[in-house]
Amino acid sequence: MSRMAALVAWSDEFALGMQEIDEQHQVLIELINQVWVAVVKRVSVEQALPIIEELEKYTITHFTAEEIFMRELGYAGFAEHKVEHDNFVSRVAEEKAKIIGGKPVALEMVHFLKDWLINHILVSDKAYTQTYAKRAQAGSGLGRFFRRFWG
Repeated sequence: MSRMAALVAWSDEFALGMQEIDEQHQVLIELINQVWVAVVKRVSVEQALPIIEELEKYTITHFTAEEIFMRELGYAGFAEHKVEHDNFVSRVAEEKAKIIGGKPVALEMVHFLKDWLINHILVSDKAYTQTYAKRAQAGSGLGRFFRRFWG
């Protein structure tokens, strides 16, 4: 039996050059692919719910790590970035509530997840990593701190 093609495949285009964050993004892509498979296979609510719960849990963990990093960085776009994160978590929670209510995972949800994550990585996340790169290049104490803990 052949494996179903992934909805989203990791690409070097998504790499931010920060190993921990890139690895977390790869996990998020894999979770979105699992949601995709659940939609295509029309799995039961009992099968879909753990996938959405794992996506929700992992997303919160990842966003928390990013937000701590951005705060430490003093990233000027932090508040706007956090709103994006909060809106995403809310959308996943809404989908989870629908599944708990007996509805299957919506195809629209899969497209939202894919489009949001790709755009978020390529635009919003690249913005804070560019700020990091500029500071890390500087010989400041802050630059040394970031290279030590995040480089």
